[in-house]
Amino acid sequence: MISVRNLILASIGLAYLGVGYVATTVPHPPLVTVLIGFVPLGAAALAAAWKSRARVPLLLLTLACMLLMAVFVNQLRDHVAWVYFVQHAGAMTLLGLTFGATLGGRHGEALCSRIATVVIRSPLDDRYLRYTWQVTLAWTIYFATSAVLSVLLFFFGPITAWSVLANVLTPITLGLMFVAEYFIRRRVLPDGPEVSIAATITAYRAFTNRTDTP
Repeated sequence: MISVRNLILASIGLAYLGVGYVATTVPHPPLVTVLIGFVPLGAAALAAAWKSRARVPLLLLTLACMLLMAVFVNQLRDHVAWVYFVQHAGAMTLLGLTFGATLGGRHGEALCSRIATVVIRSPLDDRYLRYTWQVTLAWTIYFATSAVLSVLLFFFGPITAWSVLANVLTPITLGLMFVAEYFIRRRVLPDGPEVSIAATITAYRAFTNRTDTP
């Protein structure tokens, strides 16, 4: 059953994607779409500054940058597509590097293997860890492909095509990746631990929150 919290988060996410599509496809987007576009970047910058050892100077620098963007917000309106592009291509690239960087060691060190240990308390055998390594590889390829397509469409294709990729196809294919992985796992590892799609997503959040804690 979908919780109220997850339903609210999903609604906010869909609204943001809708705003992103409007902001990147109309010649002179509404001012509110520009401001909303800066929310994820601003939040990420503030969070990174807060966790840094140089907290005070980085927070001041971040706030100064935000103030500067607010002053020139009308000029930024005609280039707001860049804001959404940096977020999409940057996120895909960062996720691809995050997953791919864990593929060089043992199967148990792959990111999906480590996430599996969060949700599955019992020891995982070599077969299961080999599978989660392959899942990590699949996610790496997915994110790398998404990043390349984002760059190619933004610079060499119509902006509408890029916006469809970023705001429509990306959330759909992300969902399909989770669904496909679940059914493939049940077929390849029928005797393995039962882990739902929701539990997988929750485990990933718990894992990232744990690793981000100083």
